Amino acid sequence: MQVVGVFLCSRDFSNGTEFSDAFMTVLSVGKYTDKALFIVANASELAVIKELIEKCNVSFTAKEKKSSYFDDYEIISLKESVPEQLSALIFSGGFGVVSQLTTFEQDGSDYKIDEQLFTLVDKIHKKRKPIGFVSQSSLLAPKLFDTSIRVTLGKDADRAELLDAIGAEPVFCPADDIVVNMEMRIVSTPGGLSEDSDTQAALGIDKLVRCVMEWSE
Repeated sequence: MQVVGVFLCSRDFSNGTEFSDAFMTVLSVGKYTDKALFIVANASELAVIKELIEKCNVSFTAKEKKSSYFDDYEIISLKESVPEQLSALIFSGGFGVVSQLTTFEQDGSDYKIDEQLFTLVDKIHKKRKPIGFVSQSSLLAPKLFDTSIRVTLGKDADRAELLDAIGAEPVFCPADDIVVNMEMRIVSTPGGLSEDSDTQAALGIDKLVRCVMEWSE
């Protein structure tokens, strides 16, 4: 059975958009697999992320009329992650993962990526396993791969300039759509960054998760 890794960050859950992106990502993953491994930056986030997943469980079972959500899931810290366990990796939206695991806030376009995160993604990518980026997590992509990559931060021109400055190929994209790098098996979507509705963002996130799951089969 496929085991998809989902990277979640609770640092900015006081920001409703970040929580919403995480919530919608977890809900979509639950539609396509019964087994997931949730990864957090550090162990201090385990309790908050568990609460998030349980809220998704209640929402999912009510909406889908199922008795269970994930048959099997685990929450671990980044330092415990093992790339070989995963068939795919999805980064939830929000700025938390960027602020925790990069030097972006201090160094701007010259930012560096946490070594453990880089190693995890590098090993997954080299095995041609798919990777998805929701919302601000797309800022990670230009530093994680050794070539220019098409990603989106929505339809905002300033954000597009930022992506261009850090070596990405920015693509304007509405909330309900995705930007696909077929050969690299990398996909991104604006999530809550867009001015479109949460309903539209949910459609885009679901499309991203479905794409990642299809690639990982």
